[in-house]
Formats: sequence, C-alpha cells, structure tokens
Amino acid sequence: MFGSGAPDWQKGGDTSNTSSGNSAGLNNRYNSYQKGSGPGSYQPPGQIYADKQTDILHDTVKTQYATEGTAATVMNQLQQQRQQIQGAHDDLWETKETTEVAKRELADLAAKNRKKKQRLYFIIAVLSTTDILLFWRIAKCRGSFFC
Repeated sequence: MFGSGAPDWQKGGDTSNTSSGNSAGLNNRYNSYQKGSGPGSYQPPGQIYADKQTDILHDTVKTQYATEGTAATVMNQLQQQRQQIQGAHDDLWETKETTEVAKRELADLAAKNRKKKQRLYFIIAVLSTTDILLFWRIAKCRGSFFC
C-alpha cells in the first residue's frame, strides 16, 4: 500500500506475488499504473487514491509542524535546565571560594591566638619568677625590705 510509510518487503509481506493486494489497480510486478504494454494504455490513479495521498500528505505536514513545536519546547526546556545547572555551578564555585577565604581567616585567627597564648605564658613566667625572688628576699631579710 502506498503512503503507509514502509514498503511491503519491510513489513514482512510477500513481494513475489504481485497480483494479490493491489487495491489501487496496480497489477504488474513493478507496481505501475500501466495495465498493458501497448502505447496509450496508461491509466491514472483514481480520485480516491489521490484523495488518500493528499490526506497522507496533510497528515505528514501536521506531524512535521507538531514535531517542530515539540522540538522547540524541548529545546526551551533544555536551555532552562542548562541555565539552572550553570547557576548551580556558579553558586557552588562561589561557595567554594567563600569557604577557602573562611578557612584562611580561621587559620590566621588560630595563629594569632597561639601568639597571644605564648605572650601570656611568658608574662606569667616573668611575674612568677619575680614573685618567687621577692618571696625569697623577704624570707632572707626577715620581713625587712632592705637587707
């Protein structure tokens, strides 16, 4: 059958017997509209066949337009998804950069904290040594400031 989208051999039909299944008046093995071999024996297809072909062509055009519309919709959705993914990627990169900055700042704060602790321990050591020396002097001089 013409206009069905696939030839008989692809549908698994028997192509060796050409006399059966000729609904459009095609009776030779080449599916020609010519019924005889003599000159002037051409017979055009009937109006019903032409109408069927026109309907098939209209359906094909409708399908093409519908397919183009669907393709445009899909492309739109893909573009939106690409923008969403790109935005998420940018947000992730920004978060990564912020995290790196925070990590460096925390390391700097920890280093400053260590330096302050070392200074305080040094001050505690100096004051403790001074206190011990003064206590030793008071003990040696029996309570008098000058020995």
